[in-house]
Amino acid sequence: MINFRLILLVFFLFITGCAQQIPKSTTPDDNWRQQLATISHFSAEGKMAFISPQKRQSANFVWQQQNKDYELDLNTFIGTNVLRLQKQGEQVLLEVDDEHYQDSNAQQLVYRLSGWLLPLTEPQSWLLGQLESDAQMDELKRVRSAHWLSPDQRRWQIRYEQFEAINGVWLPTRITLVHESLRVKLLINQWQVQ
Repeated sequence: MINFRLILLVFFLFITGCAQQIPKSTTPDDNWRQQLATISHFSAEGKMAFISPQKRQSANFVWQQQNKDYELDLNTFIGTNVLRLQKQGEQVLLEVDDEHYQDSNAQQLVYRLSGWLLPLTEPQSWLLGQLESDAQMDELKRVRSAHWLSPDQRRWQIRYEQFEAINGVWLPTRITLVHESLRVKLLINQWQVQ
């Protein structure tokens, strides 16, 4: 009798396991690059590290982009806000330590007040992996590495180390930006694309 119950239990467990659906692959279509080029509203969350010969710093970040306007929040690992940057039109607002600053150049403002050099002019092109000129692509047409010249003439080497399929397009989840002796590493653990 015990053997019959054991066989019955194993049978029901097997049937239950077979009834579960396996999620379908979200591999993008062949035209995913055209879809990527149309993305203008998105948000990305993750971790950012600044590595230079003098020091290493890291923060959690939340990036929200709507067309050419964006908001960047950098927070410590315990949730304390390090800085909040908002770009609206030609105006840039920066909040650091409850102090407010304004400028027309986000990159220069952040560098002047925090010492962090970030490519903040037209960031959606490198953040989404939309770079095509001077880029090395993989077999799926994803950018693996590219050079990007920021409007202030700083040359950045950008490496895309990992991607995830989100809403039918490949989006980067690990990015390394290098300018001279500075490395900026981004680990993106959440994308939301509209």
